[in-house]
Amino acid sequence: MIESTSVLVADDQVLVRAGIEALLASLPGFHCVGSVGDGPACLRICLDQPPDVLLLDLSMPGSDGLEVARELRRRHPALRIVILTARTDGSLVRQALELGVMGYVSKDFVLDELSLALRSALAGRPYVSPDVAVAGLRDSPREPSLSPRQREVLSGIARGRSNKDLARELGLSVKTVEYHRAELIQRLDLHDVASLTRYAVAQGLID
Repeated sequence: MIESTSVLVADDQVLVRAGIEALLASLPGFHCVGSVGDGPACLRICLDQPPDVLLLDLSMPGSDGLEVARELRRRHPALRIVILTARTDGSLVRQALELGVMGYVSKDFVLDELSLALRSALAGRPYVSPDVAVAGLRDSPREPSLSPRQREVLSGIARGRSNKDLARELGLSVKTVEYHRAELIQRLDLHDVASLTRYAVAQGLID
């Protein structure tokens, strides 16, 4: 028997929780283990009996979603967190991704998008709703300017390409790719592949 992925839903609106539970029931390979309506209850359940994935709203009584995500990332870093919210402010998107959440999904999603976000989170690939990414870029203050070549290298890094593979793909030397990679790290102040990947997702450089 194939084990299904357990999902906890945290949202302060009863009707929203019921709707998400119904959607999860229709997704093969996933099952809802419960739902909560406030931050403290969400923390308690996730620390006592952690699900595989937490679908977390940003606006909840007791502790807001970012506070909950921050605490869970500190105390249970293996938990996959997907933000599910109506708030698409660029600053919130960036804060959430910097905390290490694996998804930021608009509540205007369709069933296929929820499935994609959940499966991306399980695979360790950050997912951001297209409309959220667009809003985040529109609201983003003074994003560092990247050259077309740097954007190509960043996209390749986010897709898991090695320096050697990228050099062959772009028709460059390995040393040139290493140079661009070092420039990206310095310019963006992001020092690991996961952070670079989240930035690339937020910039719309990968799907």
